[in-house]
Amino acid sequence: MQPDRGETVSKRQAPRYEQLADELRRAIRSGQFDTDATFPTENALCEHYGVSRFTVREALRCLQGDRLISRRRGSGTVVEPRSVRESARFQAYSSLDASRQYAADARMSLARDGEAVLPRSLAAFVDPQHTALHKSKWARLRGLRTQGGGDDRPLAAIEAYVRPDLAHLLARVDLASLALFRQLECHGDFTIGRVIQQIASVPASIAMAKALEIPRRTPCLRIVRVYHDSDGVPFEITNTHHPGEAFSYSMVIEPEQT
Repeated sequence: MQPDRGETVSKRQAPRYEQLADELRRAIRSGQFDTDATFPTENALCEHYGVSRFTVREALRCLQGDRLISRRRGSGTVVEPRSVRESARFQAYSSLDASRQYAADARMSLARDGEAVLPRSLAAFVDPQHTALHKSKWARLRGLRTQGGGDDRPLAAIEAYVRPDLAHLLARVDLASLALFRQLECHGDFTIGRVIQQIASVPASIAMAKALEIPRRTPCLRIVRVYHDSDGVPFEITNTHHPGEAFSYSMVIEPEQT
């Protein structure tokens, strides 16, 4: 196994499995693991990187969500062919983290955009018992996810809202790489509870059409995700619009072991 263990630890404050996933991504993209060769076993990865089996499994889930590897019972883990790995319009949903994964070259530009009360369409996802959250101004962020790899065509227009009492944490997060909800959890004094997701087909508004560089009223998929803490209180709400032809949904369902 070629990657140096000393390179595993990232300088950013991220969960250990994300650090390991980043290291393995770099190894795969640099060609250190052949497509036609079996990927190292979980035991081998645990020993080489000095981490737990849980950390390895979560890191491999991230790589599977990126379509960098595939895992099959009886045949182990293998690196996906380059044609599969470089698909820029694929999203594989098999876990909470995988639900927001894009292709390896995809790029995100997200920036603070002041404070605002939740739009009525998003406030509808917040339980009426949280009256203060309906009236408060949330930290707002906006940006685009683009193809990457020299292609700046937008894949998605993103709008995110962070609960007022957590807005100060945004000064410590990386808005260009990691999942925002994971970073808020890492820097805040809370854990993630349930996540509500709604996917709907909608026509592109004037603002969305301009951001996505598409004609007005072009069919789009609108994905709203509401992240709750362990107490059931929403702490982040994302509102993402994808041009219909630039979105693919895939789900892997494993049978439960009896």
